[in-house]
Amino acid sequence: MTDVLKSIAKHLLRIVLLTVVSLEVIGSSFIDQFMFHPGHAGKTYTERTKGFVDIGTNGVKIAAVVLGPERGKKAILRCHGNAENMYHSISVLRALAEKGYTVAAVDYPGYGLSDGKPDEDGCYRVVHRLYDWLLKERGFEPKDIIVNGFSIGSGPATELASKREVGALVLEAPFLSAPRVVTRKRLLFVDPFPNLKNIKKVTCPVLIMHGTDDSVVPFWHGRELSRLAKKSVSVRFVPVEGADHGEIASGIGIDKYLEMVSGACEVQAGAAKAQAKTEKEGLEKGR
Repeated sequence: MTDVLKSIAKHLLRIVLLTVVSLEVIGSSFIDQFMFHPGHAGKTYTERTKGFVDIGTNGVKIAAVVLGPERGKKAILRCHGNAENMYHSISVLRALAEKGYTVAAVDYPGYGLSDGKPDEDGCYRVVHRLYDWLLKERGFEPKDIIVNGFSIGSGPATELASKREVGALVLEAPFLSAPRVVTRKRLLFVDPFPNLKNIKKVTCPVLIMHGTDDSVVPFWHGRELSRLAKKSVSVRFVPVEGADHGEIASGIGIDKYLEMVSGACEVQAGAAKAQAKTEKEGLEKGR
């Protein structure tokens, strides 16, 4: 009887393992379809839209919009959310442009007028492309580029800030990683947009804003992400009371929101001055 029970237990274990592996394979294969919803974003702009620019190469269109002065006091690089395209942020971008910033946003592959199909690497690629475009075509220094990511845009924004020099990182309703919004803990072989790992590599000042009533990305994601950031950098976490997903600016008030984003630029400038002062004092002591 014991041998029979052992045989049944082994058989059940094989079934469980096979089921888990099958679910992992299926989940990993269809993760892009679960994550991205470009159809919901629509095409709310055209190539005639003010500020539109195609920053693609080799015939592959990468749609972007750049507003404000050609060489503003800072450049704000916006990474948009999921069920929207870059142009849905235009009112906020215009307001920042009116304050003297050059603001730039790019559509991920398959979104808006950008060619291709969306995936994690594609999002990284076009955001890096816009960063390089701001350096080359507009003459910005890396320290003068402020990266701003909303929701799924927190993924490419944090990845960019973890690999390239930027002035500051501003995140709105960010997550620890995309799948953890649903599963809380990692359950798949893949873990797209691993902000929880990339935030530890960010060396610039960080501002994180999250609505306390966020029904899409739970509030604790933003709070935990702020705790994971390097202790050596300036990190500010701002809970927005009663705000749901996509209500950060309205929850804070547009003027206060603009002040906070602009303030991230000033934090960066202040941090740079403090670092220069420390280095100078160190050199003087070493003489």
